[in-house]
Amino acid sequence: MDIKVERDHVEGTNYFDTYARESLQKYFTNYSFVESIKVFFRGKKHPSKKVKLQARLKGKDVFVEASGARHDIALDAAVSKLKTQLVKYKSKHYKKAS
Repeated sequence: MDIKVERDHVEGTNYFDTYARESLQKYFTNYSFVESIKVFFRGKKHPSKKVKLQARLKGKDVFVEASGARHDIALDAAVSKLKTQLVKYKSKHYKKAS
């Protein structure tokens, strides 16, 4: 279980770090095949905030990105896209035995 929040520069608060970790923590308990998730985000000086997520699954990397007015809104949109990809991966690789 590994969540990394990477950025170009260090901002004054750790609000986004905490928010990102809380938003992504549930995916490690619900999906056992998730090994790590990296969060990349564009700095605060850009007019639109962009968040990219790189999830390392067993044998595959999944990339999603989203933009928004603030970093937390962009993160929520990216997490929603990540969930779709995880459900798709799970249905393909972990089918129930009949």
